[in-house]
Amino acid sequence: MSDWLEHTVLPAAISAAVLLLVLWPTTNSGRRLLRTWGVEDPRPDQVATAVRYLWQRRILYFVLFLAVPSLSRSVIGSDAPDVGFFVPLLVAMLIAELLATLRPVSGVRVASLAPRGWRDLVPRWAVWVMAVMVVLAAGLAVLGLTRERDLPTTGLTSAFALGYLVVCLVMVGLLVHLAVRRPAVADEEVDAALRTRSARVAVGIGFGWVGTAANIAGQRINALEFEGRTPEEPSPLVDAAQVAGWAALGVSIVCWLWVAVPSRRSLVRR
Repeated sequence: MSDWLEHTVLPAAISAAVLLLVLWPTTNSGRRLLRTWGVEDPRPDQVATAVRYLWQRRILYFVLFLAVPSLSRSVIGSDAPDVGFFVPLLVAMLIAELLATLRPVSGVRVASLAPRGWRDLVPRWAVWVMAVMVVLAAGLAVLGLTRERDLPTTGLTSAFALGYLVVCLVMVGLLVHLAVRRPAVADEEVDAALRTRSARVAVGIGFGWVGTAANIAGQRINALEFEGRTPEEPSPLVDAAQVAGWAALGVSIVCWLWVAVPSRRSLVRR
């Protein structure tokens, strides 16, 4: 029990507290959010809506970033694979969007006459790059599974990487769907900004998640060379898988920043 508190709960609590302090919603952060996502000169009431939007999500970031790693180890055991940073963050976003969808909207609802779809919120290049990275991650995971047949399957296995990838796709797709379909806020300009922000941040974190899955799968293939076998010489395929995993992780971080923290020019061109 003391080891669980010392090595799981305490580090998660410290990390969550730092995360909450950094992400604490303020008037300045609400104004900056609206300007980033297309509202040039937000009014005080628009800023208040943005701050409320941030508060509803970031308090969940704090709670779930603290709870998910601790619960996984208490339920599954101390040998459970580390879910990392992206899982509790995406879970927090999912619950926040679900609450936003179920939350009754006060005031007069002003909806756009033009039908809105995911193409209006997420840039097409992000979808294509995500698809390529998903194929790469799945290929590495399947390759690892074929090499794990007669070997121990402990820790971060290829099956874990594949499941990690599938859960990522489901959650990101659901988040984008909710961003498109959730009830509108009264201000149409703010509504468009917040919908776009929700969808693109989900896709951005999804990039990090897919990159992590590819890296886990690539490192697993490399580790299998030292589990139950002693190769006479390094395998080019194993080296390529390891490099591909690290490269996918690096590309995912760049894409995360590019899609989730866009320039105003990129929003106009999309």
